[in-house]
Amino acid sequence: PNIDPNNYIDKSNICSFLISQKLDKIVLVFSVFGHKLIFVFSRSWEPRMYTKALNLALLLAVVVVVLGAYTRLADAGLGCPDWPGCYGKLIVPDVASSEFERPLDVAKAWKEMIHRYAASILGLLIVAIFFFAAFRKTPRYQSIKLPAFLVLLVGFQGALGMWTVTELVHPGIVSMHLMGGFTTTVLLLWLLLNQSVPNRINQHILKRHKLILATSIVLLSVQIFLGGWTSANYAALSCGEYFPTCLGELWPENMDFKNAFFWGPLGIDYEFGVLESQTRSAIQMLHRIGALVVTLTLAFLIVNFKNYPRLKNNLLLILALLVTQVVLGIMNVVLSLPMLVAVLHNAVALGLLLSLIGLLHKIVNNPKA
Repeated sequence: PNIDPNNYIDKSNICSFLISQKLDKIVLVFSVFGHKLIFVFSRSWEPRMYTKALNLALLLAVVVVVLGAYTRLADAGLGCPDWPGCYGKLIVPDVASSEFERPLDVAKAWKEMIHRYAASILGLLIVAIFFFAAFRKTPRYQSIKLPAFLVLLVGFQGALGMWTVTELVHPGIVSMHLMGGFTTTVLLLWLLLNQSVPNRINQHILKRHKLILATSIVLLSVQIFLGGWTSANYAALSCGEYFPTCLGELWPENMDFKNAFFWGPLGIDYEFGVLESQTRSAIQMLHRIGALVVTLTLAFLIVNFKNYPRLKNNLLLILALLVTQVVLGIMNVVLSLPMLVAVLHNAVALGLLLSLIGLLHKIVNNPKA
């Protein structure tokens, strides 16, 4: 049948209008009665709900980090050119509005929005965790300082997520967003471990061994940043499928290390990278050197900690994750960055960091440490 376009009503616009009207009312009600509602609900909170919330938040944080890696590797970071919506809608539309220059790729848009939805839920969970700590509804005492910092961090993460889109996947912002996700996950694990009964090591941990552990965590964090920087600059395959050489040479002479950490201006489209191939090769080689340094450092840590029987399980976990990570890194190169392997490489890097943090927490809470 013929439809008069003047009489046609865009249902999606009506839904958006109704939702915005309801949200305005919800915000108004919460601003008037919100503090009373929080007080009433806090009286019925059980301490064990705090631990459940932490477990759920930690699991979701890992999922968000993995989804972020998948979104980045699938080149879907700009799947939605606006923020927080997608082409002006709360969900991915079937047709993009004419006001947006970037054409709609529905598959990429959904990858980006699913990541945003998961991150938003995680943010709400972290706010809930803060209120649990604020009202002392925790099984074991937890200072409010760390949950409060976590709320600020997740807020900053949201801002980085917005800038990632508005500044067209600037490598510096993308790398900071990655580090923020890892830091959020680490802090959630620390809060969760605070609620567990400390496992006594019954041995004094030597000061130099503590220094080795601290150094390992710092070096691994730097290496994770280098991995994010490599990915954000599209330098993962800049050495071709060669390993351990780069483009068939052990050390290519034309690599440009001077511009390896070039912080480009804002407002430029950085999708698919803007650096020259020589610079990208230098970034890839820096990541490989970092991987070698971290591998040797963690091997040194395992050897030095072998005389602590109560830490054996921690060391075995670190060793297993380290070997897996090295294998995945090599597979990324020789197999030309297959999606599953690349995503697992990010996930195992997070697992390796969390395993070191777990070891650190056990030592910090050891009475004889």
